[in-house]
Amino acid sequence: MTHIMHRKPSSVLQDRQGVSAVEFAIIASLLTTLVLGAYDIGNAAQQAIQLQEAVRSGGAYAVNWPTDVSGIQNAVTGALPNGWVLTTPGGVASVTCSCLNTTNGTVTSLPGCTTTNFDTCAAGSGLMVSVNATMAYTSVDTIFASIIPQLSATYVTRIQ
Repeated sequence: MTHIMHRKPSSVLQDRQGVSAVEFAIIASLLTTLVLGAYDIGNAAQQAIQLQEAVRSGGAYAVNWPTDVSGIQNAVTGALPNGWVLTTPGGVASVTCSCLNTTNGTVTSLPGCTTTNFDTCAAGSGLMVSVNATMAYTSVDTIFASIIPQLSATYVTRIQ
C-alpha cells in the first residue's frame, strides 16, 4: 500500500489494478435491478391473471343467481388464493347491475341487483351484471413499487 503512495501521479493513473472489480460492481448492480424488475412484472402479471379468474368465477355464479350479491362476492373470495385480501371497499368484490338496450346500445344503471330492479328493464333488453375487484400489489423491489401499485379486474356478464 505504501509503495502506491510513493509513485508519481502519472504512474498511478496508468495502474489498472482493481478495474475489473469496479466493472463487476457496476454491471452486477444493473443486472440485479433488471432481474428483479423482470420478476416483478412477471409476478404482477400472474397475480392479475389469478384475480381475473376469481372475478370470472363470480360472473359465472351471477349467470345462475344474478340477485345473490353476497353469493357472487363469496364466489370471488373463494376463488382467490389463500392470504389474498381485496382492497375493493368492504374487502369484497363490487357487484353492479344494469339494463342494456339492445336496439341502441345504451346502458342504464340499476340501484341494486334485485328482482324488483331487474323488472324495470324493458322487455327484450339484456340484464348485465358487472363484478369488479382490486387488490394491492406488493413489489419485491422498491424501485418498481410505484409502477404497479394495485391490480384490478372486471368481468361483465349479460343475462337474457
